[in-house]
Amino acid sequence: MVEFRSILTAIAIGASLLMGPGVTHADARFRLEKDSQGQVRPFKAVSIPLPEFVREYARLTSTLITVGGSWDQVLKGSVTLFVRRALKPQELTEVFHRVLSDNGYAVVDAPAGNGWLIQRIRDARDAALPIYEQAEVPDSSRYVTAYRDLKYADADAIARMMRSFMPANSRIIPPTRSQILITDTASNIRKLNWVISRMDTPEVAKRLRDSVPRAAPPQTCGEQRIEKLVVEKLEIHDSDSGSQLPPQMKARREGGNK
Repeated sequence: MVEFRSILTAIAIGASLLMGPGVTHADARFRLEKDSQGQVRPFKAVSIPLPEFVREYARLTSTLITVGGSWDQVLKGSVTLFVRRALKPQELTEVFHRVLSDNGYAVVDAPAGNGWLIQRIRDARDAALPIYEQAEVPDSSRYVTAYRDLKYADADAIARMMRSFMPANSRIIPPTRSQILITDTASNIRKLNWVISRMDTPEVAKRLRDSVPRAAPPQTCGEQRIEKLVVEKLEIHDSDSGSQLPPQMKARREGGNK
């Protein structure tokens, strides 16, 4: 009996060693660890609750993360990841944004720069997202807003064409006839910008103008509300961070204040 128990103990210890850091099982919580060089050790997570992954990311990176209520009630979803090599901290952050996006969430900047607030994507797109000029959009899975000035194409025509290529909860709005605002993951916006650059030429712009009615239909109440929210969001960023508004938006705001 003693020998039999010793064999079982040896098997249990061996299984624990094989699982390694970051692997979950019935009696242990998911845990991320750093090596001596500050990189995140390879890890494996199998169907762990989303709140558990978010908490562990926040702990390891010392990031203040909040949600609008109880974590376990607000954050719904699971995470399965197999990472076979060490990750740099910024690579782990990209994994974090991708995990949130896959579960229908995104981070927005908390008031006064106090970390991040996690919201549903449909709500986050109206909140304090980072704003970039199209040439400066990073390759990231984080939700952001980007603005692009058009040289030749009509913004309304571009917006109508691009909406069919965009996922749910993303947004493209033409605040003026020569500018568009896009809210989506930064990596998706980079892909859209590549397509738009091929459309913003004299030849393609002319074909687009010839293919649509001369008089654009009036905006619906919903479209007017969306444009107002985006304009307000840009103004909030302008006042909070000192960043410059896009020229067309700035002129529009100044004109409205006269």
